[in-house]
Amino acid sequence: MIGEKANEKGMNRVRVNLQTIADNAEINDGDWNIYLDKETGQIITITHDEIRDAKEGKPIGDLPTRQKENRKWADLFVADESSRFVELPTPRDLDEYRVMESFAHSLEDEEKGNKLLRAIRGRGAFRRFKDMVGDLGLAEDWYAYRETQFLKVAKRWCEDKEIPYES
Repeated sequence: MIGEKANEKGMNRVRVNLQTIADNAEINDGDWNIYLDKETGQIITITHDEIRDAKEGKPIGDLPTRQKENRKWADLFVADESSRFVELPTPRDLDEYRVMESFAHSLEDEEKGNKLLRAIRGRGAFRRFKDMVGDLGLAEDWYAYRETQFLKVAKRWCEDKEIPYES
């Protein structure tokens, strides 16, 4: 469970941890989707195949234990009519280009900031930026800055979805 129950207007609601939401948002991309179960506070990962199999009513049968558990979540997800499951934000919810630009502008060393701004021009900007961050010895600062931005995305997501959270 990622949080504790909070009493709001006589209802028990799960309070989620922003860091957990941010960490999962960063990896919520690809062949699976990551959801918050608003009822239990659990973070669940369901593959597109598991959702398809649940929609088609395929039997769980001889699946390995872990896949059975995921499939049971997929069955609950497909049957959900109460919006119990909410997809977490994804890396697309973070405008990474703008974040790189903002990071470059935030640096006290104007020369380093300008080098980063030049690196993000044109094709291959993300790779050049990452390489330049390393060359300039700013990797630790960049990843901390980026993490802070994902925390902002997580906070905004919780507020938009009216999900209680803790820092």
